Amino acid sequence: MLGNVTILGAGDLAATAARRLAELELTRRVVLVDAEEGKARGKALDIAQSGPVEGFDVRVDGVARLDAAGAADVLLVADTPALEDAALSPARAREVARDLVGAVGAGTLVLAGAHAPALVEAAVAEGLARDRVLGSAPIAFAAALRRRLATELRVDPREVTALVLGLPPGLPVAPAGSAALGGVPVDRLAGPSLRRALEAAGKRSPGPVALAAAAARLVQALAGTGASVLPAFALLAGEYGQRGVALAVPARIAAGRLDAVVEADLQPVERVAFDNAAERRRAQRI
Repeated sequence: MLGNVTILGAGDLAATAARRLAELELTRRVVLVDAEEGKARGKALDIAQSGPVEGFDVRVDGVARLDAAGAADVLLVADTPALEDAALSPARAREVARDLVGAVGAGTLVLAGAHAPALVEAAVAEGLARDRVLGSAPIAFAAALRRRLATELRVDPREVTALVLGLPPGLPVAPAGSAALGGVPVDRLAGPSLRRALEAAGKRSPGPVALAAAAARLVQALAGTGASVLPAFALLAGEYGQRGVALAVPARIAAGRLDAVVEADLQPVERVAFDNAAERRRAQRI
């Protein structure tokens, strides 16, 4: 169990993530941090008071400043006003990352929103080790893809597996061999279903509830005693032939850190799509 998880923000994403973490009892304390202290305190009190009803016992607090939250095992960046702009310039990303690196201390930085690739890169540029910063949104996109596939195949989404790489939702890569139902590749069951599901999932970015669930799942992996492999934004250091760019990859999580990037076998067309996602990410930094 973690000692303290600090969540930056007090909006829908942050509050939903805080509630999920409390329900799972992954940590002894959850702290919501928002400049509107009354909002943070109110959300924290609401979650804490639901504890006796839901059967969890986790301390939930709300504060106005990060320095009032105390040392955190995980700093989760949710819906903070600093990230409201649709386009995050490289200079602004470095500025935000500098503050986050200063606040995370010895903990791990988890980025729940759409700006994760830029902030992963900026955080490492500001001195944070790459094994201590991850973006969780690809978990939500992979779940959306599995649901779309399940609809195509008319089965329960829990029976479907799918791997997501690249730059979802704009440029996702889903290796054909990874999408399966009961261990049988989807392309053998219904050839075009993966393509249709990928196109449908890419038309809509995950909402705050899905992003919160994804962030909680990543924190759960960080808190675990074993190893987990989850799709996450991570900085590449030669894996997949790419370096210095943050993309969605299968991330092996162990001992509260990114243990390794798992390199999946990609078909030639999938490799080209992954390289295109890397080039798109580089272009976004200009």
